[in-house]
Amino acid sequence: MKLSYRGAQYEMQLPQVQSDSVETVGTYRGAPATWRHLNRHRSHHHEVEMTYRGVKYSQSV
Repeated sequence: MKLSYRGAQYEMQLPQVQSDSVETVGTYRGAPATWRHLNRHRSHHHEVEMTYRGVKYSQSV
């Protein structure tokens, strides 16, 4: 997914999310509701080089 912020272009990788087959059905404020338990896989962090007021630095994201 390509994004931009204040003219700086960057690309973001969305995390993959898988759900269990377990669902909990209940009510929320009187309305029927269904929740799924999600498993989030941790992604590997990588270093990103950024610039703030002309000073370059790297940060793990």
